[in-house]
Amino acid sequence: MIDGIITPALRDIDYLAPSAPYPATPSGLTVHQSSIYRYSIPTDEQPVISIVDYIPDFNGNFIKPGHYTLALSNDREFLYLIESRELIAVIPVFKIAENEKELKKYYKNTKELSKEEKQEIRRKKRKDKFQRIIDAKYAKTGATPPKEYEHMDASIEYIKEGGYYLIMYEKGFIRAWGAIKIQNE
Repeated sequence: MIDGIITPALRDIDYLAPSAPYPATPSGLTVHQSSIYRYSIPTDEQPVISIVDYIPDFNGNFIKPGHYTLALSNDREFLYLIESRELIAVIPVFKIAENEKELKKYYKNTKELSKEEKQEIRRKKRKDKFQRIIDAKYAKTGATPPKEYEHMDASIEYIKEGGYYLIMYEKGFIRAWGAIKIQNE
């Protein structure tokens, strides 16, 4: 403001609204009507899955190759395939393992421990010991400790016998499997 004169940029917004060139929501949807809010995921930290091939469905639509965020729904019945915060696909979960004991059993059945993996287990035990000491020091001062890394993994593979893509989701101690059935030529 110069000498009591109001510049055009400071006028009331209602005065300029009818002449605005673009509406506030061009698509007609407000922010909370977006699919990311309707199918909300518990946290932004989710594993990333890389899809190499086009994945067609029975309606002629397809999922393009690229990198997608894979999230598990709160009720653990669906996997959400998300690209740039937009929901691309909802995949039903047919199997879920939710505890550490189940995961250890799975890994024990799939392979024997190599020398490097045994060393990794020893390193993890040593790291856990130091983490307990650090947590105790933080508890004395009342400060919050830094957030620990949580293991995340996602993978996809084509099963030729059944004609479907098997999707594996793993975050922390939760492991879920979903499938996308495709139309065979």
